[in-house]
Amino acid sequence: MKKRLFITFLLCTCLISANFAWQSKIAQDARAAEAVATIPTSAQMRIDLKAKVDQQIGALKIAIEESIPAYEDFLQVKADPPGDTLAEQKIYLSSTRGSLQRKVAVLTQVSTQISLLMNQLVDLHKAIDDAVITIKQTANSRPTVTPPVECPPGLEFGGESIWETGTVQAVTDGDTVEVKTCRGVLEVRQIGIQATETAKPDHISQCGADEATNFMRKMLPIGSEVQLRATNYASSNNYQEVARPFRTIYAKDIEGKFTIDVQAKLLTAGLSLWFPNSTNEYFHNLEYLNLLNAAAESKTGLWSKTLCPNDLTPLDSIELWINSDSPLSNENAFGEYALLHNKTDKEVDISKWSIRDSSLELRDEKFAFASGTKIGAGQVLTVYLGESIANYPLSNSEVSLGLSAPILQNPTVNSDKFTGDGIYLISPRTTKGGGNIRAWIHRPCIPNDCAAPDWLLKNSDGSTRVIPLPQTLSMILNPAKYARKVPDLTGLTSEQVTGALAGLDLIAQIVDLSPNAGKAPRIVRDLSPKPGTNLPAGAVVKVNVIVPDA
Repeated sequence: MKKRLFITFLLCTCLISANFAWQSKIAQDARAAEAVATIPTSAQMRIDLKAKVDQQIGALKIAIEESIPAYEDFLQVKADPPGDTLAEQKIYLSSTRGSLQRKVAVLTQVSTQISLLMNQLVDLHKAIDDAVITIKQTANSRPTVTPPVECPPGLEFGGESIWETGTVQAVTDGDTVEVKTCRGVLEVRQIGIQATETAKPDHISQCGADEATNFMRKMLPIGSEVQLRATNYASSNNYQEVARPFRTIYAKDIEGKFTIDVQAKLLTAGLSLWFPNSTNEYFHNLEYLNLLNAAAESKTGLWSKTLCPNDLTPLDSIELWINSDSPLSNENAFGEYALLHNKTDKEVDISKWSIRDSSLELRDEKFAFASGTKIGAGQVLTVYLGESIANYPLSNSEVSLGLSAPILQNPTVNSDKFTGDGIYLISPRTTKGGGNIRAWIHRPCIPNDCAAPDWLLKNSDGSTRVIPLPQTLSMILNPAKYARKVPDLTGLTSEQVTGALAGLDLIAQIVDLSPNAGKAPRIVRDLSPKPGTNLPAGAVVKVNVIVPDA
């Protein structure tokens, strides 16, 4: 109960106060929006401050989690101090108190930083409010001007159409820009790229997110003119129930012409994933994948594997192989998988590592590998993206992420649509750094098809795999060849069970639940796994036997 009160007090003090400050400005935001056009720097400052507040709130949550063990240790030592003498007990108590005080100091520091940032936000909103008054006074003194009802029609240009021209109001992150156009201020989601995620209340910024945002802000300073293109005017990306128009953004060159593809620049800098569109915005798909591969080949940005510091996880220890096109009926998500091969001669601990594709489906920390997840030297871990299939238990070298629907985009290489997806293996991210992309693979592979590695078909000792990887999926696809279905053996004797399972290439592990019943015959009570379960040859079936009641 004390621990709950402690945590509740900290969260309420810091998070609720921050929320109150935000809520108190909702009404002001509506009025301030009129002034942002004339003071664009204030708009960008507000976005920057909000991002910093979100990041500090994330840091606060982490600090609270790290304080709990210290608090519990202190209470334990205070209640029952270890040591044989009073002096030793005082030393233990002083040590745990000091540890707790240091954790609380971190909490206080982060809370103070949040308070300072919120004060800056209040000052900024006051400046915007003052600007609103000035703008309204100026507007009221001028004659009324009626703007044009419609924007100019789209102009076809180089495989796309020019739909809007406008000025940058804010760069939200590495792939989203607010642009003022004849249609109003548009929150443009850029086509073909996926920058890593900036800080949000529920997570800290991902590796490369801040670098991508800063890179884009240098290319698109507030007030700069841009041109927005797309194949289809109505293309949009729905995020948090907001329809954001899909556009490729072009900036001006030194001659004042819109020739600079800012998406291509971000990919060349190695600060974006490939995010192909398979519906109607695929004009740049192949071009952008080529740019990403060139950046990866030169180990630029994210592809250096060392972009973010303080990453102690091993380099070049894991290689990937993926299947993005499920072979199961109805595109069952279990057929999408990634294989992680430890190519070193040492065990690799991948606790809290994670995989993701170009979408945000796997961003949640619940998809990270559990603590204690390790890959032995030369061994392979199979990661199924979908839910497990009934009666097909996973082996010790397989895990399931439990998705209910497929997420990987199937690769196509025809001349009109060049689509696909990528899988990225990412080390743990903390407030101190890390979170680097340690391995990756794309489908389709260009300029050549990916060559299947030997370890897909061979064990680490060079012998041929009895069941091809991934094991459980191979059993599902070809049960007659690879699966052994556990029969119902209820009522059979121990001798009958052993023979029946041996005939299926299964091993019986007899467990006598009536050890004191002498030589009386035993019969099967139950099995583990249960009848109907499909197992590989050589698997063990636990058989519980008893002496039946007389």
